[in-house]
Amino acid sequence: MTGRPALGAPRPWQAPLPEVWSLANGLTVWAYHLPGQYIATVDLVLELPINAEPVDGVALVTARCLDEGSQSYPGVGYTEALEGLGGQFHALVGHSTTQCLIDVPTDRLTAALPLLGEAVRRPELSDDVINRVRNNRLAEIDQQLARGAVTAAHALKRALLADGLRVARPLGGTPDSVAAMTPDVVRQFRAVHYRPDQAVLIVAGDLTGGGLAAAVDQAFADWPASGPTVVPETPQPGQFGRQTIARPGAVQVDLRLGWYGIDRVDPDWAALQVGLTIMGGSFMSRLNATLREQRGYTYGVSLGPHPFRTAGTIELASSTRTDCAAAMLEETLEILGLTTDFTPEETADAVGFLVGSVPLSLDTADAVAGQAASLAAARLPLDYVDRLLADLARVTPDQATEAYRRLVTTQPAAIVEVGDLPA
Repeated sequence: MTGRPALGAPRPWQAPLPEVWSLANGLTVWAYHLPGQYIATVDLVLELPINAEPVDGVALVTARCLDEGSQSYPGVGYTEALEGLGGQFHALVGHSTTQCLIDVPTDRLTAALPLLGEAVRRPELSDDVINRVRNNRLAEIDQQLARGAVTAAHALKRALLADGLRVARPLGGTPDSVAAMTPDVVRQFRAVHYRPDQAVLIVAGDLTGGGLAAAVDQAFADWPASGPTVVPETPQPGQFGRQTIARPGAVQVDLRLGWYGIDRVDPDWAALQVGLTIMGGSFMSRLNATLREQRGYTYGVSLGPHPFRTAGTIELASSTRTDCAAAMLEETLEILGLTTDFTPEETADAVGFLVGSVPLSLDTADAVAGQAASLAAARLPLDYVDRLLADLARVTPDQATEAYRRLVTTQPAAIVEVGDLPA
């Protein structure tokens, strides 16, 4: 009979680092060789700030049209070609980048790369496709706005960030902006702003088979570099204050609180993360221990930072029964006031959670590619994760307390309540 294996000390862990090279047209390649990861993720991260949009929402509509047919594979031919390799395409739009991704078995990676290039460089973008995707987006917006949580999140962003900033408006556009979008606007947006010289191609998976560099050249080397350089907005603080948005008949209140925050290169970033984790960023945080476990007001509270490339926000989200809303808000504000400093035990638990969860969160190729994409979007160094883990491990209770007080308790807050409440 085999006995139970002995447990040893955990091995030192470091975040994966890529092989890096560039093509003559300026496209940068980050290749993460991850032995045993036989589903590869390829993520083309285009430097494309959301303030480059001529019409709010065009970046998202454009990205969602890319796999709806290409010049070489019109109509459903593109999807059939990619699915024939066991792959799938999806796209993401953020405040500073657009991401075009494929997931594919590693033994078909080199065959799939030209298909990614085809979607980005030569999409069909017919009137019928663009109008259908735009109409689907309009229906999606209607569904989203039927949820109090979405209404609250949009209102909080408007309160936290200055009027006129694109980042203060919904990322995917509004009903009016999307309805006004024409196929020509979509085609022109892609033609002008999709360019290789400000893009990063991330490849993550078991790359033992080789041939990656040649496949990248085949797919992207002749992509011309041209177009304007758009600088991302620098968010500025808004008007804050408190607002109640009526939602007649709602049985719960969606609550949002927020503060103007910092970005990931701020010296207090690690200490703030620890402080927010203690206060509301984990299941047994101070807020959850009281509001969920003791009072039964809510299923849970989340509190965390939302960084942009520069600056950011700090946001709290929760919901509660309408009859508990006033009491919950009062007690939430009292707890957030931090009358008692963070303790060594709380700090050690928060640091252990933050540091210990990172290796688990980067155990697949798509997770590694996703982390790399966030580094590219924020223009952070490739070893940023290891630097952050080292910074987190050094955070003391005093540092966590001071960072939290500087950025939360001494700053103005925006408060949004959405529900069946008096206006």
